[in-house]
Amino acid sequence: MLGILILLIVICLVLFALLLLVITDVHRISRDLDYINHHNTNAGITSNTNLPLIRKLSAGINQNLNTMHQLQIEQVEQEKKIHQMLMDLTHDIKTPLTVATGYVQLLDRQPEADPKPSLARIANNLRSVNYYLHYLMDFNLIQEKTRSLNHQAVNVSELLKNELFDYYDQLTASGLKVTPAITDQLMLETDETLMRRIIQNLIGNWLKYAKSQAKLSFARQDNHHLVMTFSNDTAQPVSHVDQLVDRFYTTDAARTTQSVGLGLSIVQSLTTTLGGKMKLEAHDDSFTVKLTFRTDKLPAR
Repeated sequence: MLGILILLIVICLVLFALLLLVITDVHRISRDLDYINHHNTNAGITSNTNLPLIRKLSAGINQNLNTMHQLQIEQVEQEKKIHQMLMDLTHDIKTPLTVATGYVQLLDRQPEADPKPSLARIANNLRSVNYYLHYLMDFNLIQEKTRSLNHQAVNVSELLKNELFDYYDQLTASGLKVTPAITDQLMLETDETLMRRIIQNLIGNWLKYAKSQAKLSFARQDNHHLVMTFSNDTAQPVSHVDQLVDRFYTTDAARTTQSVGLGLSIVQSLTTTLGGKMKLEAHDDSFTVKLTFRTDKLPAR
């Protein structure tokens, strides 16, 4: 009987010692976390024991801390890139606006001069301002994510034709021959404003990068999908296609004011918001953007 009592006492002492160690380590972990939460540090938590439970808990917490720290670094880097991009867009808007203002002042000082050349330059620079303002508005739309979608039946075929007509003068002035192949009366239940901005961004991509030839097709892929394809010739083969949807990607490291990926990043984000998918392809001197949309939600006609 005495032996059993002694054994119970020993077990109780061992359990008390283990409990004391656990409480001590939990207190240490709590103190380390409190310090980490109130200081900018890369430190992790530590423990005084090698108890498997405490060791596993410490490893899990440190893994989460490392993940959070890495996310913070990435967030800071992205905020820097966003700030730089907005500064670059501001510069891209300010430059043609300043040039246009200069021509207006020149016309004011020389009223007898032929205004047509100056007016043409003013119009060209104002188009550039409008181009970058649309980028800025679309980027803000993506960043805020506050706009509620206005789903309605939209005749996308007519929308495409109207946008091509609106951009006809600019496309012609850029020397682009556009070949459309648009199936009539193709409908989607979608947000017309966002769909319009997708189309405008892709036409804007033509104006900025296309050479000589451009093609637009819109057709039914099957009973559940519609496919919109924008393709164009390029001055040189397009490389790093997978990076073109990075809004901060530029083809020239020394020049940050022309973010090649901004327009395509906007198109991808808006397409995803509308439930579609975007695919990029590049072969030799051609580049293609393929957008696929589901028609399942379209009301029966």
